[in-house]
Amino acid sequence: MTHRRQYIKTSLLLVIALSWFSSLELQAQPPSKTPPQPANTSSSKDAPLITAEEIQKRIEQVKDIKDLTEENQKKATELYNQALANLKKSDDFQKATIEFATNTQNAMQRLSDLKTKIESLSRKPAPSYKRITNLPQLEQDLVQAEPLLEEAKQELAKWDAEMARRPNRQKDALKRASEIDEKLNEIQKQLAVPGPADEPAVVGDARKQELETRLNLLKTEKPALKNELSSYDAEETVGFPRIKQDYLKLLVKQQQDNIDALKEQIKSRRAIESQMRVEEARAKVFATNPLLQPLAEKNQKYAEEIQALNTKIESVDQNLSQTTKVLEDLKKQFTQTKAKEKSIGLTGPIGLLLRNQQATLPDIETREQNIESRSQIIHEVQLQKFELEEAWADFPTAEAKTAEIIQDSKRRLTKEEEINLENIVEETLEKQKEYLDTLIKSNKNYFDKLLNLQIEEQALVKQTGTYSDYIQERIFWIRSSSPISASEFKQIPGSLKWLLSPTHWKQLFQAIQQDVVKNPIIYGTAFFCFLSLIYLAYNVRQQLRIINKEIIRSNFRKFAITARVAFLTLFIAIVWPGFIWFLAWRIGSNSNAPIFVKAVDYSLRQVGWLLFFWELIRQICRPLGLGESHFGWYKQTVSYVRRNIRWVIPFSIPLLFVTLLLHGKEIDRNQDFLERLFFAALLVVYTIFARRVFHPRSGLFQSILNYNQEVWYDRFKFIIYFSTLVIPCALILLSIIGFYFTAMSLFHLIFITLWLFLVVIIFRALLLRWILIHHRQLSYKQNQERLQTLRKEAQDPSTEAKIAGITGITIEEENPADLTKISSQIKKLINASMSVILLIGIIWIWGDTLPAFNRLDTFENRIWLTTTETVEESTDDNGNLTTKVIEKLEPVTYLDVVVAIILAIFAVIATRNIPGFLEFVVLQRLPLDAPVKYAITSLARYVIALIGIFIVFSTLGLGWTKLQWLATALTFGLAFGLQEIFANFVSGLILLIERPIRVGDIITVDEITGVVSRIRMRATTITNWDRKEYIVPNREFITGKLLNWTLTDSVNRITITVGVAYGTDTNQATDLAMKIITNHKRVLSDPIPSITFESFGDSTLDLTIRAYLPDLENRLLVIHELHTTIHEEFNKAGIEIAFPQRDVHLFYGDKTLEQTTLNLNPGSADTLDKPEQS
Repeated sequence: MTHRRQYIKTSLLLVIALSWFSSLELQAQPPSKTPPQPANTSSSKDAPLITAEEIQKRIEQVKDIKDLTEENQKKATELYNQALANLKKSDDFQKATIEFATNTQNAMQRLSDLKTKIESLSRKPAPSYKRITNLPQLEQDLVQAEPLLEEAKQELAKWDAEMARRPNRQKDALKRASEIDEKLNEIQKQLAVPGPADEPAVVGDARKQELETRLNLLKTEKPALKNELSSYDAEETVGFPRIKQDYLKLLVKQQQDNIDALKEQIKSRRAIESQMRVEEARAKVFATNPLLQPLAEKNQKYAEEIQALNTKIESVDQNLSQTTKVLEDLKKQFTQTKAKEKSIGLTGPIGLLLRNQQATLPDIETREQNIESRSQIIHEVQLQKFELEEAWADFPTAEAKTAEIIQDSKRRLTKEEEINLENIVEETLEKQKEYLDTLIKSNKNYFDKLLNLQIEEQALVKQTGTYSDYIQERIFWIRSSSPISASEFKQIPGSLKWLLSPTHWKQLFQAIQQDVVKNPIIYGTAFFCFLSLIYLAYNVRQQLRIINKEIIRSNFRKFAITARVAFLTLFIAIVWPGFIWFLAWRIGSNSNAPIFVKAVDYSLRQVGWLLFFWELIRQICRPLGLGESHFGWYKQTVSYVRRNIRWVIPFSIPLLFVTLLLHGKEIDRNQDFLERLFFAALLVVYTIFARRVFHPRSGLFQSILNYNQEVWYDRFKFIIYFSTLVIPCALILLSIIGFYFTAMSLFHLIFITLWLFLVVIIFRALLLRWILIHHRQLSYKQNQERLQTLRKEAQDPSTEAKIAGITGITIEEENPADLTKISSQIKKLINASMSVILLIGIIWIWGDTLPAFNRLDTFENRIWLTTTETVEESTDDNGNLTTKVIEKLEPVTYLDVVVAIILAIFAVIATRNIPGFLEFVVLQRLPLDAPVKYAITSLARYVIALIGIFIVFSTLGLGWTKLQWLATALTFGLAFGLQEIFANFVSGLILLIERPIRVGDIITVDEITGVVSRIRMRATTITNWDRKEYIVPNREFITGKLLNWTLTDSVNRITITVGVAYGTDTNQATDLAMKIITNHKRVLSDPIPSITFESFGDSTLDLTIRAYLPDLENRLLVIHELHTTIHEEFNKAGIEIAFPQRDVHLFYGDKTLEQTTLNLNPGSADTLDKPEQS
């Protein structure tokens, strides 16, 4: 061995000497001043290597070549820059070669120096600061000592990392050294090959220099690697790494001991000084002048606050030290674990190591609660700091305070008494100012400690999460034990002995007995409650039978009964699991209990959850129970499930209990054979249960299909059946081949997933039941309202019926909500919501287990980067808490895209169905008209759509700050391009809310009169008297003129014009017409009808009759009747209703024909009547 070391040293010294002489020759070569020459096809071995200065000059020359294309210029520059980098790396390797050779040669000397330092440190006496009583001096010494400790810790951490790196580095160096010769030959071949004929000379030269420098780089790298390996071997041979580690540990320990001694002395001095201040202040209170009592009491208050703060500082300082140590240990452990995994790989021992470390990780939940509660304390301390600083700023002078005391005393003092009083006040205020100054410093110290503790604990939580994720990603698929073999049957007697050991069971009964003696009230109360629960459970079963028989009726309309039955079912199911959980709670109350007792505690807790799972399903499926009577599940189905659960409980509960009991036998061991046998037996029970319950032809599906042949799961029944069989069989196989921890973890996750499915199914069934009952209630209410409306219309027809009678136009009624359609929408919404909840729950349960989920959400698998703004708190130089906004780069990963797609689908479903849910649940209970309900649901639909779009874009990293410019542009664009549509939309909202027109109103717009038959968001439909639909944009009703005949008053006026012949007595005609009008039964007397003589027509005397009708129902009929009656009565009275006449004069030449009369009476032929000649 000695000859081998000597040989290594001699070889290394020769290599170092050769390298050194080579470097001297290279440095002696003058730099070339010739411009770049064409690349030579053959490289001369004796040609000197180019220098960095020459390469830099050639890079500058490349920029000046005008006929060189940009691409070739860029290529040449990149090659020259690479040659520069190669030269720098070569220099680094040459330095490393010398350094490693020196380390190899001086290994023994370095070891001797380390031992001397260790011996010197060992002889150094333990630090003691008991003689130092000056607290500021101690605090200053602590401030100076802490950086030394931090430096020593960093050195130790760096050396630990180096030690962890070396094994892998040695492997990589050996591999790299073996590859260098091959790469050297490859580069020499490239140098011998001529470049392309059309390649510019400068590019060829750049390529040649890059190859030659790379060749030199490899030549210098090889001896550096050899020297590095020799250095490691030399250090390992003499034991240098371990000695240096011991030295650094000793240095850290001494620095830590020094700081601990300082802190202990500081703690002691603070306590002594605080107590002295309190005692002094209390003595002053009793001994002082009554006039100065408030001042003395304030001094005492300050002293007590200082003492309380010092106690808090000590507590926080202790927590800070512990948290810092836990964080440092965790980081160190994490680094060592990653090094071991990289060196050994994911093997069984690494899996066992990871499982043990996972069990000892800090509790993140507790730490996060500490952080949250401490944040409030920090704010309170900061507020107190402001108050103390204000008190310091407003601190009174002795003269002012003396004057205030004299004024408050309400008695006259002599001059001498005032001087004495002022001296005492000045002395007291000086002491108070001293106390206040100390209190402010202590407050700042407390604040700084709290902030440091907050930062350290936040870092610990982050580091723990990172470590936990690291373990979780690797631990799952590592073999935890050896595959089952015949030799493992030998473990059974030992496991049975441990399981059935009388000593262990005696320990359990003793633990229970001791706890009963210690807490008799708890056990007495629990025993009484348990007996009461059993008695009440029996009565509850009787109540359920009575209730469920009554609610089978199809017209049952009370959801409160369903809620009550659900609660009673839960109550019955939780009785026995509650008893098991109580036992587990009391057994596990002793933290120092033996391993067997702790194993029983853990087993009972898990068994309680399994029993609760089966009991809850069994009670839901009881005859005439919650499932059959309320959820509408088929009788044959619930009966079949209940029968199978009865036999699975007695088998599965004991098997799981024994499995978990054996699982808790030890921590640092492979899982034994008997435990895996019981676990396999448990899975066999579940396989049989799955085969019986989910069989496609004789199980659960068949019983459902007997009632309904068109269910969706008829298509998937075989897939579900084979899945329920394959899963337990796969877990058994994993257990057999050695992946028992994986199988147990999967079993646990599957059980949690089944709980999730059960809760979602129950919650969905309750929601559907509530919808059904609410549907029945609203249907019953609508039927009652419809019946009342029919009865009312039989006595007094509605406006719509009247208008239909007048115009013959059928008006679209404001029908009540389509409950069936709305119920269908709500069911879709519930199904979508439950699906999303299931998906989120499954991702949450399985996300940490399946690496595929984690890979989708890594920075490396990002699609793009986005910036986010976060608010961070920090303290300034004055100790004030400040906040600042920091922009961070956040990746948008494939998982974000998947989540965005899911949210987009749910947003679409919500946009379509939530308005119906809103109308079904809320609007039907409010006294709102149908148009208002329609407006609210429409607005809700748009708001939900906008919220969905915002959430989806935010998930993709496109928050409002990035989209506001786009929103602004769209707003302006839409405002100009689609202003008519938006105007009509807003006008539609105004029409539906303000209601200037209603469905059924008779209106006139744009000289079109008709009935409003439909109002929508964009336009309104008017049906005119020709039964033609006239579509009017809504903005016309808001911005234009509108005549509504029936908005607030249905009274309307009719106007009838009657023309009588010239010569008629107009007073007689007026009186007769007034008599006719007033005698008509449908003409209102108020307002009073009026008849006026309006004008002299061409052939008539025009009388205008104006009368008022109560409504529009018989308007045309009244006009018809009035016309008929006027015609008849005027004929009887001899009053002629005139018609147009014309006198026509005909000329024949110079003669005038006889006068003729042209009868233009409508309805008769025009005739010429010759008058008789005289």
